[in-house]
Formats: sequence, C-alpha cells, structure tokens
Amino acid sequence: MPFPNWLRALIPGSGSDPIDASNPTAAAATQAHDPQPDPHAPDNGVRMHLAAHDPDFPDKREQAFGTITNAIDTVAQAHGFTKKPMSWAKTGPLGTVSIHLQRSRYGFDCTINLGFQPLDDAGLGPWAHDDFVSLGRFYPASQGPDAGTIAYLDVFEVVDTLDQPMAALSQTALPWLTQHLTDPLAHTQPFLLGPVSAA
Repeated sequence: MPFPNWLRALIPGSGSDPIDASNPTAAAATQAHDPQPDPHAPDNGVRMHLAAHDPDFPDKREQAFGTITNAIDTVAQAHGFTKKPMSWAKTGPLGTVSIHLQRSRYGFDCTINLGFQPLDDAGLGPWAHDDFVSLGRFYPASQGPDAGTIAYLDVFEVVDTLDQPMAALSQTALPWLTQHLTDPLAHTQPFLLGPVSAA
C-alpha cells in the first residue's frame, strides 16, 4: 500500500526517483506500466475521514448524486436510453444494454457501469466473465486503477468534474455499448475508441 502524499513528504529522500536514470528505456517502460499518482492530488483517505466527521456530508453527497444522475440522464437520453428507477436501458434486436450508477459501500464515491443482456444468454468477450463493464475501462491506462470513479465531494465542489466521465460515456462508451444491439461481433471491439482515448 503506497504512503499517502502527506506522509511521504515527511520521509527524507522520498522525492527522488527510484527508477535508475542511467537506463532511460527501463525508466520509460516502468512509468508506462506503473503510472505515478499526481503528488498534488488530494488524498482521498484523508478526505473520507473528514467527510465521515462532517455532519453536512450526507446532504452534500445526495446533492452530488442528484447532479451525477442528471448528467447521466442527459447523455443517456441523447443516445436513446430510457430511464428506469436506478438505471437506463435500451433494447435492440440482439438484447438490452444498460447504464447503472453504483454507489460505493463506503458512501464516498460511485461508479458508472455498463451492462449487456443478450437475448441468447451467450455472454461473450467482456460479458463472459462479468455482467458489467466499468466506465473506467474507457479511460487511458495512464489514469490508473481508479479511473472512472466519481467522488461526491469533487462533484459537490466543482461540477466540471463530470466533464471527463460524461465525455467518455457519450463519445466512447455508449457508441461501443449500443453496437451490441445490432452487431453480433461488437464484443470484439476495443474499449478505447474515439476522441476521449487521446486524452
């Protein structure tokens, strides 16, 4: 488990690069496969602790959740999806595709998941192992394992935080997802397509 940024700053010499600078090829390969977190990014562990002790956080969380839901609703409707109680769905000749907003069990953030239920029940490609594909799969790998996770406090403080996930959803994820309604080979298409992949 990596040290939080505030703790790393207290360790002498922690600012030096552990990758051997004399081997630039190895350094580039290591950085490509192990993206380093932004040292100026807020530590979400500390933010979660502060939120847990903030009596206003439940109201902030619900306001942010409403903002996220409205943003997804706008994008989903533009792609022909119908709103359900906690999801959006669209049906076609080969099955039903869906968008789900999943709250984390800790109540600090949420994730957008995409689903496909084929009429023939033969899940292929990404659907063979799981019922959902996270929106984070449509982000560049350099953004790390938490790509696509939306923190409520980020949305509450800066609504523009939703620009990137909504762009990924609209420009890349939903075009890929809706192909499953008419193309039996859609599951073979790569996740990163379109303008967002270049970000």
